[in-house]
Amino acid sequence: MSKFNKLCSCEFKKIIKKKSTKVMFIILILSLFASAGIANLTKKMYSVAEEMTSPSNYKEDIQSMIDSLKFELNEGKDSLDEATKNEKQAQIDTKQFAIDNDVNIYNEFWKSEVIESDLYSSKLNIYNYKSLKAAEEEQKEQEKYDKIAELVKNDDFSGYIKYQKEELKKSLDANTIEQNEYDDELYILGLMEKYEIGKVYNPDEKWKSTTVKEIKTLKQNLRLGIDQISQKSLTEKTLEETKNNIIINEYRLEHNMEPYVSGMGDSVGSTRKVYDYMVGSISMMVLTVMMIIIAGGSISSEISKGTIKFWSFTPNKRWKILLSKLTVTTIFLIITTVILSLVGTLVGNIFFGASNAQDYIYASGGNVHTTNYIVFSILYNLTIAIDIFVFVVFAMMLSTVARNTAVSVGVSIAAYLGGSTIMQIVNMFVTADWIKFIPFNNLGLNERIFTSDMSYTSASMVKTMTGNIPVSFSLILLGVCVLIMLVTMFDSFRKRDIV
Repeated sequence: MSKFNKLCSCEFKKIIKKKSTKVMFIILILSLFASAGIANLTKKMYSVAEEMTSPSNYKEDIQSMIDSLKFELNEGKDSLDEATKNEKQAQIDTKQFAIDNDVNIYNEFWKSEVIESDLYSSKLNIYNYKSLKAAEEEQKEQEKYDKIAELVKNDDFSGYIKYQKEELKKSLDANTIEQNEYDDELYILGLMEKYEIGKVYNPDEKWKSTTVKEIKTLKQNLRLGIDQISQKSLTEKTLEETKNNIIINEYRLEHNMEPYVSGMGDSVGSTRKVYDYMVGSISMMVLTVMMIIIAGGSISSEISKGTIKFWSFTPNKRWKILLSKLTVTTIFLIITTVILSLVGTLVGNIFFGASNAQDYIYASGGNVHTTNYIVFSILYNLTIAIDIFVFVVFAMMLSTVARNTAVSVGVSIAAYLGGSTIMQIVNMFVTADWIKFIPFNNLGLNERIFTSDMSYTSASMVKTMTGNIPVSFSLILLGVCVLIMLVTMFDSFRKRDIV
């Protein structure tokens, strides 16, 4: 055992002394600062996009739309049917109402939604009843319109919630909705009222509105027994996941914890969340390249330099020599990943504040549990390291078989950078079950294990992109692939001449 330890110690020193390792370490640290810069840039770009979709001169834009609608009405007064005329006139009236009451319909909050939906529908009904000469129905709809309009004029958010509850009760009494749907809708209104979601326009809190919408969708999934995104019936497992997602979203609202992506393109999350994501992608990508370079030259570089001859004169067996290199490379990967996680946390705290580092939350047994941010960061990056380990073994196998550093490193990096992209294209056109056996489709375990860090919509997209392959299946398949590469590597190193 002492001989093996000496082999490992010698190998570790060689890795540390390499210029390429030192250079990659510097790049690795710089990538953390680059991640911080990209996170800030992403949030600024999102803010610019917000300003573009919500122009400061919104009244001019709305007025331009009104003028266009009036022109269409005037030009088509003889060709348009009555229903179309009513629709355009209803749009004109509601948009004019928005201008008169200083409501920016480009911003998502309760007044803009009321104008674009409730007031428009009510105004359209008024014109339709008027066309049908249904005076009584027209009068009732006018009273409804006036009531809603008064809520907007008085900026009465609480009154709006109360009105919605009253309308919901009327629907229940009229048997247009069932009791369970009534309970779900009432619950959603309660959340909006409790957390004042949509009361005022706040770009940084748009995620709350999306979260409530997701809870509503999840409740509907439970009620109907069908996932609205995948359109598949809920199984016992997905039923439990749906319940857990509801609990997690409720917890997020209560503790003001924004997910990385709130779904529907409404937000990209807090700047710290964006930074965490960038570290997991950019910095870990640099680490992958670094480990591939180390593994890809572990055997071939020694053969080309002739230093491998030294080992042939020692009493160490060949398999021990190769095993020591694999062991040290793996340990080096784990240590570097942990250090990267800790340094990444420190850099994040410096740039974005430690208070913005959220603990990881997950649900189990009907309860929400939390994992410390630092612990989560380490575990998250270690799951990414599983992917890296696969490419490390692949690079070391090529280094042993091909005995050419350029080939082993080049092919491994190309496989790492291009494999997932190619598989995304293949998955778009191939739906056969056999594609789940392709190794590249089983990478990216971190996104499938830590789904609670994302919104329900984003997590569902990840599942769809990965073909809903179980994590256990991926681990087994990757394990088999690694085993095959190890057997090939050790067999080649044992049989072929290395002197």
